Amino acid sequence: MTLTVRLDPELETALELHCAERGVTKSLVVQEVLAEYLTRPGTRRAARRAAAPAQAAEPSANYRAFEALGLIGCVEGVGPADKAGVRAAIRRSFEAKKATREARPAQALATRPTSGIRRHTSR
Repeated sequence: MTLTVRLDPELETALELHCAERGVTKSLVVQEVLAEYLTRPGTRRAARRAAAPAQAAEPSANYRAFEALGLIGCVEGVGPADKAGVRAAIRRSFEAKKATREARPAQALATRPTSGIRRHTSR
């Protein structure tokens, strides 16, 4: 599920600093805080969840994938990992892979051995 939340500038800045210091996403922080809020004593969900053992929030598969790519926290040479920075890093990565793919066929043709290739000659 996707949820959009409007934050005042001070709260947004505090959230960004918290995430940068701890190396977590805004989404993970909001999920953890919302889960904690909903399980507080006095809420209807708290009574239902009291019987179930508490589980620590695990990072999502998307978070782990972005972390493995080095896109969590800061994009080298771009700054904070905002949408524009992440998009620029992904674009550079795709362009580098494309250049490698395009160079590969030319290298393969240049290094292909010619022995064993039969030429068709007419009689």
